[in-house]
This record gives sequence, C-alpha cells and structure tokens, in this order.
Amino acid sequence: MTLNDLKNNIPDFAKDVKLNFSSLIINSEYDEELVYGCAYASSLAIGDNNITSVFEEECRNRFGRGFIKSVKATVVLMALNNVWYKFRDSMTTTEMKMAPQKMSVNIMANHAGLDKIFFESLSLCVSAINGCSFCVKVHSDLLLENEKTKEYVFNIGRIASVISSLSKAFSLK
Repeated sequence: MTLNDLKNNIPDFAKDVKLNFSSLIINSEYDEELVYGCAYASSLAIGDNNITSVFEEECRNRFGRGFIKSVKATVVLMALNNVWYKFRDSMTTTEMKMAPQKMSVNIMANHAGLDKIFFESLSLCVSAINGCSFCVKVHSDLLLENEKTKEYVFNIGRIASVISSLSKAFSLK
C-alpha cells in the first residue's frame, strides 16, 4: 500500500481527513523528514499497523534504515516518559508532583541518533498522541527556545491529529 492508496481508501464519511491528509502529509510545504517522521511516529504511537507499514516503507525509502530505528527508539522512550509524567502530574501533593523519574532514559543523551531539534519534534508529536500535557509543554518550549516558530509547533500537532483521525476513520470503516 502507498500513501495514495491510504488517501484513496479513506471512507467518504471522513472527507475532511482526506483533505487534511493531502494538504498536511502528501502535499505539505514542510520538510519531508519532519512530515513523514511525525506521521510515522504517530502511527507507531497509535499502534495502527496498516498506517505504520505505509509510513515505514516511505521513511525507509526516503531516509534509510537508521532513521526507522531512531524513530522507533524515540516512540518507545516517549511512551515511558509520557506515562510517567502523566502519572506523576496526577499526584495530590507538590512533593509527589516533583518526584524524580528514577528510570533509565539514556537514549535522550544522543537524541536517539537524531538531530536534537528533530528529536524534540518527534517527541512532541508522540506526546500529543499519548496525551501527556506536561511533555507537550516541555517539548514545545524547547522548540520555541531553539527558534522554531509557533506555526512549526502547531504543524506537528496537526500531523499527529491527522494520523490519529485517519486511524479512527479506518477502524470505523
């Protein structure tokens, strides 16, 4: 299956998903590494094997096997972080809300083999999918502090939203 096959198989009741998939993914004006990397990371975080297989093939062809490994490493690390920080933030006292993670996150030291800004972009995307508002804030702030625009940050959220809604549309088909 290809990207166009994905688009063409979107059910009629999800016309907006099809339009957004075309404009934000297939015909995006953003860097294709960001677009396809975020789409791939989102599909992995959601766990939609059909969408994942299409984006994995696209990413492998465009960016290589090392890219695939790095995106997967980022998704797994963010799954750990997102659960921990959502859990910690739900605690009732300030002291408990500040508890240290005390888990290995060594992969963050080298940004999973990715450029730091790209790693933060993927981390933001996965955190949005996983619903961790603490991590969304942290990664957004880091991107903004590193001269990325608000529109850049919002586009990451849009890509995550489109992949999430695409998965939902296919599950309701």
